[in-house]
Amino acid sequence: MDQELVQYLDERFNQVDQRFDRVEQRLDAHDQRFEEVKRHSGVLVEGLRHEVQLVAEGFARHVQVQHVQEREYHDRQHQETRALIRSVHDELRQQHDHLRQRVENLEQKRQN
Repeated sequence: MDQELVQYLDERFNQVDQRFDRVEQRLDAHDQRFEEVKRHSGVLVEGLRHEVQLVAEGFARHVQVQHVQEREYHDRQHQETRALIRSVHDELRQQHDHLRQRVENLEQKRQN
């Protein structure tokens, strides 16, 4: 082979090798950056997971407290309703007894 051709091809291969080296360096830099982003994303995900857990626990506590408050409210309403019904029932019984007494008095007067 001609010496000039060999020298030309060596230069071209060296240029190609240099370009591959630069591409490899860029890929290595991107890999490092990718790993850094991946680690950072992992930290963010763990933080979000913890925050979601806190929100879920807070919501569960809220629902539990709300349930207890609603149960207490309905129990009070039930007790008040029962007391009102007893009061009305007692009043009606008194009125019934009073009316029965009046009827008996009227019947006695009528018989006399």
